[in-house]
Order: sequence, then C-alpha cells, then structure tokens
Amino acid sequence: MIKTLFLAELKMVLRDRRILITSIILPLLVTPLMFLGSSWNLKRREKVLQTMAYRYAVTGSQADVVRSMVILAKELRSTNREPVQLPESKLEKRRRRPTAAAPSTLRFDERSCTNATAALAAGQIHLIIEGLAEGEQRSSGTNTGGVTASTRGTTSDDESEPTVRGVPLIRLVYRADRDDSAAAMAQIQAALREARALLREKLLHAHGFPVRFKQVAVIGETDLASQRQIAGLAIGRGLTLLLLLFILTSGAVVATDSLAGEKERGTLETLLTTAVGRRDILAAKSLVIVAIALVITLIQTLNLLVYVGLKLLPVPPGLAAAITPSIAILLFALFLPIAALAANVLLLISGYARSYKEAQMYFLPMLLVGLLPALAPFLPGVSLRSVIALVPVANLALAAKEILIGSFDWPMIALSWIVTAVAAWWTTRLGLRVLAAERLIIAAQSDAAEFAGGFALFERQVWIWFGVIWAALLIVSNYIEKTDLRLQIIINLLVLFFGSCLLMLRRYPLDPRSALALRAPRPAVWLGVLVAVPGGFLTAVGLFHLANLILPVSTKMTESFNEAVFPRGISTVQLVFFLTVLPGIFEEIAFRGLLLHGLHRRLRPPALVLVVGIAFGIFHVTLFRFVPTACLGAMFAAVTLLTGSIFPAMLWHALSNALGILAFKLQLPENELNAVCYLCGAGLLAIAFWIFWRHRTPYPGLRLSKGSPYRNDSVQPRIDADAHG
Repeated sequence: MIKTLFLAELKMVLRDRRILITSIILPLLVTPLMFLGSSWNLKRREKVLQTMAYRYAVTGSQADVVRSMVILAKELRSTNREPVQLPESKLEKRRRRPTAAAPSTLRFDERSCTNATAALAAGQIHLIIEGLAEGEQRSSGTNTGGVTASTRGTTSDDESEPTVRGVPLIRLVYRADRDDSAAAMAQIQAALREARALLREKLLHAHGFPVRFKQVAVIGETDLASQRQIAGLAIGRGLTLLLLLFILTSGAVVATDSLAGEKERGTLETLLTTAVGRRDILAAKSLVIVAIALVITLIQTLNLLVYVGLKLLPVPPGLAAAITPSIAILLFALFLPIAALAANVLLLISGYARSYKEAQMYFLPMLLVGLLPALAPFLPGVSLRSVIALVPVANLALAAKEILIGSFDWPMIALSWIVTAVAAWWTTRLGLRVLAAERLIIAAQSDAAEFAGGFALFERQVWIWFGVIWAALLIVSNYIEKTDLRLQIIINLLVLFFGSCLLMLRRYPLDPRSALALRAPRPAVWLGVLVAVPGGFLTAVGLFHLANLILPVSTKMTESFNEAVFPRGISTVQLVFFLTVLPGIFEEIAFRGLLLHGLHRRLRPPALVLVVGIAFGIFHVTLFRFVPTACLGAMFAAVTLLTGSIFPAMLWHALSNALGILAFKLQLPENELNAVCYLCGAGLLAIAFWIFWRHRTPYPGLRLSKGSPYRNDSVQPRIDADAHG
C-alpha cells in the first residue's frame, strides 16, 4: 500500500514543472555556474586592479618628501629591483585585504585637489598621501566623513610603528569600502616600504653596517599542506551548507504541496476516506520528500565528480585530486542521514501548517535555523574530536571537510554518521506520531484553541513569543553594547523581558498567580535554597571548566567579559542591585514564570527542565557561558517544579549572582579549584534537592508519567491545597 501511494505521489511530483526546476534543473546548473562565475570574476577583478591607473593627491607640509619617496618607489618597480621583505605590524596585518598581485610597474598619477578629502569621498581620486611633520602627527585610525586614515608610526601602542623624533610621517588615507581605493593603498604601501627599506639600507651601509637588510635574518617558509589539502579545505567548508540549502529549498516545494497544499485544496480528506491508514499516507509522502532529497544529494555528488574530478571546469590546483570516485561515494553515503533528517523536518512543518501560505511562512525561519549547524566548518579551532560530534548535521559537515583534506578519523566519522542517522530516525517517528493527529491532518481555517483563546492558545504560541524576544534582544544588544551597563540591564530586563511578559498576560489573558507560580512554598525550602547557592555555583564553575576542555576559551576573552560585566565607576551596592535583584526577579518571571507555564502541559518534567535551561543559556548569548548558565537555568526550573513556587528560584538566582560578584571582588581563584571542591559542590546540591524533594508541593497541572502518584485528578486538588497552605 505504501509502495502504491509512493509511486502515485512521485508521478504527481514529476509532472510539476516547479518541482522539476527547483529539484533537478537548478542543482544541475548552479554548481558549474558557481565555479565558472567565481573563476571568471576573480580573473577579471585581478586584471582590472592590475591594469588600473590609480589617482592620488599629495597633501601636508612634507609633500616634497612624499613625492620623492613615490618617485623612488616607481624607479624601483620599473628596474624590477628585488624588494626588501620586512615584517608587518599587527595593525597592517589586520587592515590588509586580499588584492591583486602587485604589478611590476607602479601605475599612479598625482592629481591636484583643493579639497582632497571631498575628492576621495566623491571617487575622483583613490588615495590621499599626507606628508606630516612631527608636530602635525595625529592619532592612528581617525575617521572623518567616512574616510579611513591609515597611519604608520603616530602612536606608541603595540599595533603601530614607534615614532622617531625629527622623522616625518607619511599617512595613507583611503576608503576601505571601495575595492579600487583599498587596492591603491595596498600597492602604494608596499612600494613605499620598498623605497624606505632601500634608504635605510644605504644609510646603514654608509655607517659601516656590513650586510644587507634581507641578510640579517633569512626567513624561509615550508608549507606541509599539499595543494590537494588546501583545495579540499576551501570546498569542504561550504559543501554541506550548499547541499543543505538545495535540499531545504527544493524539498520545501514538495513538502509544502504534499500536505499543506492538499489540505488547502481539500484533496487530503478524499484520500482519508479510503482504506489507507494515516501512517501509510504519511510514510509514502515522507518517502517522496526523502527521494527528492537523495536525488539532490546524488546530483551534487556527481557535479563534484564530473565537473571537478574530471577537470571539466577551471578549479583550484589540487581540487581534482581531492575529488576522486571513492571520495565522492563516501561523501554521498555521509550525506544520506542529512537528507533524511531535512526531509522529515520539512514534512513535519508542512503537516503542522493548515494552509500553503502558512507553510511558506514557517519555511523561512526553519531555513535560517537549519543552516546554522552547517556553518560548523567555518568556526576556528573546532575539531571533530569534540562535543560537536554529538550535534547532528554539524558533525557530518566537519567530517566532510576533514575527508576532503585527507584526514580520515574513522571512529569519529562513524559516530557522527550514527548520531545524525538516529536524529533522522527520531524525527521520522515523531512526524508519524504527531501528524497522525486529527487537528494536523484535517484542514481548518481555525481550531478550538483559536476560538477559545486563553491558556490553550498561549501554550501553542509561547515559543513564538520567546523567539521574537530573543531576536529583539540580539538586535537591541548590538546597539547598546557600548552604553552604560545599568542602561543595558534596564532595557533588557524591564523593557524587553518584563514588558513582553505583561503583554502575554494581557493578550491571552492569564491569571498572574498561576502563570507566574506566585505561591508560598513550605518553610524548609528556604533552607534548601541556602544550601543550593554554593553547591550550584561550584557545580556551574566545574561544568564551565569541563566545557573549556572541549571548546577552549582564551583568558583575554574572559577578562574582557569581566570588564564588561563589572565596569569601573559603579559602586558595589549598584552592582548588587542591577546584577542580582533585577535579574533574580525579571529573568525568573520570564523563564521560570511564563515560559515554564506555557510548556508545563506539553513536556514531561525532565524534558521541561532541560528545555527551560537551554533557553535560559541561549538568551545569555555568550557562547562560552552557555553550559554553566543553562545548568543553573535547569536547576531553577527544577526547584520551581518541586516547590510549585517561583520564589525559591528568585532567591537562588539572586544569591548565586551575588556570590559571583563576591568572588570577583575578592579575586577568589576559581581557576585553581581542584576536583574535591567541585565534588563538594555537587554534594551540597544533592542535599539541597533532597530537602526540596522531602518538602515538595509539585507544580500544578504537570504532564506526569503513568506511574506518578500525582497523575489522578482526584489527587491533584489535595496537593494544590497543600501547596497553597
């Protein structure tokens, strides 16, 4: 029966021109066009930048010195003198941009300008060369009217050349947002360095220096990576991203029309009236989407093998050697779980949507989130032998990159494949179970929850609210990250978090007492909180150090974070208020209040604690803090579920932050703690949760397991009455 449905669905797919174009024709054409376009564009750009005659203006009191240096630089290039190689400063390395190779002759023309800065901004010239005396030297990196000033030797910091008394300064002013201006700066800078090196060499030789500059310390480079490995790295980073982009965009067309489109047209009800079961229908539709995803995967593998492996397209040297038939087959097998996982997610989204338009609305955020794991190969220092091997899609993306550079870590490759395959199998079962529900199969313009509103609608949309809050937090933080810490906390906590919570309470409308768990816990719970504060703090620090072994964090990064969180000029009283009292109240209202309340009937307690903790860690943005922050968030959620009250979590949160401030002020050596301290912290945490368990008054209305003594409705009112005193 599934086979019959699958073949029927496949015939309808093949008759649809949109699907043929997006699933077969575009994947066949895009890859070779990308290779051809990038190769042609790169060659054209290099040719233009090499043959262009750059225009520059000379300004400043030392203009004669500048002109003499430029003339000497042109002479050196015209005589093809071997340039003297000197080390670059940190500032020059940071500002240097990839440009075309330096031409043998310097094609620069001086132009007279009454206002050189305006001429540079208008594009009339490419570069300003200023000659400044010692008293005219300004600080490095000034920016006036969008013009970037590249200073060499005006300040005494470690990123600039030291200033020498009585020596004039040559400043190069250019536009970093224009390729021609950046290329002009790079070429004239290299030429002026050669001229300066020649003058220095002559001066030293006149004073008896016995050897030439380049003979003082001969530096040689030996690259142990082959051209195949270099080329494999270049294509391996983006290969999974490109494949996943094709699968999601092309598969979305099939998935959206398969379920959401049929529900909107009313044809799905006709199929449901037959003897075919729902799971058979879903299995056949899932197999069609998987088949399309596999076709796309096969096409991309053949593209690599045919166009690159057989050198039918101009590709980087060594790339053809990296794409052999055996490597292509291995990559195809490697990407099979990714194709299945993406197909299952697409089917789940299509089945959840009640119309074609709604499915398209869900597709864009899914695409953005789905592509994030494929960016793992672009992260510096991330190895397959780390926790990343347990992250579906990201692990296989790293494995593909390592395979293309010739590194075959077979145990980790196999583990990554199994992890992603298990994720694909789990999403298959989840889709078959969830999509068999009547509400998701039968098309309807609205359902009971939308009619009723209130909590029934809130628990369905709570994740959308918190997704919007997270996006707003990222945008706002980008604009206020350099403002006063107190202003940042007020905007984030009071405006974003608390303001959104008030909107949710009003929108649905919810009872604040039950939605925020404003109930009094038993008195012994407060003793457990006092024990849990040091235990949770030490446990979180220990988890941070464990995570640091997998994803190392530099000392400079942690110092910068401490400077941002504990700025100078703010008194200890203010730090305690803004970093303990306000977060303890308003973060708990958002996460252990409304988020936990919105999910408490949809997830069982272990999953609920985990999800709320992960969300708490994600909202703190900083990657290296994710593990300890998520751990603390899960602890706060657990104590809220056990006590049925948000107040213990508020107190624990505030005291934990206060303990962190105290550790920073007293300069306690957190990095020097041994394993015994962390074990003691875990022991204190266990004692605290034992107290919570002994004096528990569980959160009302939890989705408990079948064997739970609190599952019966007849028991629940007694527990609630006990919890409320």
